Amino acid sequence: MTRRAAALLGLTSMLVCHGAAAAQRPPSAEFVRSCERDLKPGIVTVQGVPMAPRLDTTRSYRDLTRIASKDEAVFVLGLTRPVLRVETQWGFEGLEDPDGKLVCMRPSLYMQLRYDPVTVFIGREFVGDRCSYEFILAHEQRHVAVHVHQLEKTVGLLRDQLQRRLGGQIHYGSRAALEKRFKSEIQDYWLPRAELELKDVRRQHEAIDTPEEYARAASVCSARIARMLRRREGP
Repeated sequence: MTRRAAALLGLTSMLVCHGAAAAQRPPSAEFVRSCERDLKPGIVTVQGVPMAPRLDTTRSYRDLTRIASKDEAVFVLGLTRPVLRVETQWGFEGLEDPDGKLVCMRPSLYMQLRYDPVTVFIGREFVGDRCSYEFILAHEQRHVAVHVHQLEKTVGLLRDQLQRRLGGQIHYGSRAALEKRFKSEIQDYWLPRAELELKDVRRQHEAIDTPEEYARAASVCSARIARMLRRREGP
């Protein structure tokens, strides 16, 4: 007779697990049949939280230039800074064999991806000039859109991969060994994988910050941005 076993665990970025599980005896044929017959598929939920950018016009363009440390432009007029957060929670409902030494399970995983906060900086010198302000804001909104697209893309990619990994396979072992194995896999592989995918946006941002775009900034609004910079910085 088998018994139900359940667990629910959360992971944060500080959780690290080490060590290999001790060797376990193989499950009996009767226990395997019970697990294959009675276990439900694992449930994978990967969710992206919509971004809610906030505007900050308290910093000067000189401050933004120092923060950005960009080589492509002499001065940074606006800047978009997202903070990436990835959180997971996993659990399982499994079966325990009669002697209580083995558990079979299909784990379930909930993963949430979000950028929080997302700050769009616009140099305070441009707030009083509506044309310049709207030009810079529209440029930064294109950078925000890159992160929105990457978030949607990463959610779909990880959902498919995690479903293949967790949805069907049955795992056997002691309860402690299985918990350690999956905490380690999520911490050491899936969390870094999610972060890597979400950060892979360099080329998309470079396609926005082109020499042509910088030339537009110098000529737009009757060249008022360029004239203001010349007054403050010299030729």
